[in-house]
Amino acid sequence: MTDVLTSAGVLLGIALVKLSGWTILDPIVAIGVALNIIWTGYQIIRRSAMGLLDTAIPEDQREQIKQLLEQYRSENVTYHSLMTRQSGQRIFISLHLLAPGNWNIQQGHDLAEEVEERIRTLFQDHQTTVFTHLEPVEDPSSMYDINLDR
Repeated sequence: MTDVLTSAGVLLGIALVKLSGWTILDPIVAIGVALNIIWTGYQIIRRSAMGLLDTAIPEDQREQIKQLLEQYRSENVTYHSLMTRQSGQRIFISLHLLAPGNWNIQQGHDLAEEVEERIRTLFQDHQTTVFTHLEPVEDPSSMYDINLDR
């Protein structure tokens, strides 16, 4: 696309000089073409770098996850330590689920599987990996591991 714009800019510069007789128009058009090439190069480099760097998913997508998780409050289930990142086309989501301590292992496992599947469904256009950690909602020590370093 830049090649087409460059060629069009050169032809535009020549045409403007020919029609008007103002030779100053040629370098002005050339500067415009050069700025366009620089801008396009910047966008290509930025897009390529973002594909190589891990970044958090956009805020609106994080908000979708939070809204989904809020639906479990009526079951006395909450969450914390929601962390997201996108690496290339893959999305990684990690969170801690806090469920009633009197639930058996199967109930906790079923909850985690359901939440993970529902989150993956939100991101059907991406490869999505969801990690959950189950903790009892009544245990104060469940809140001690909010930080990354524990």
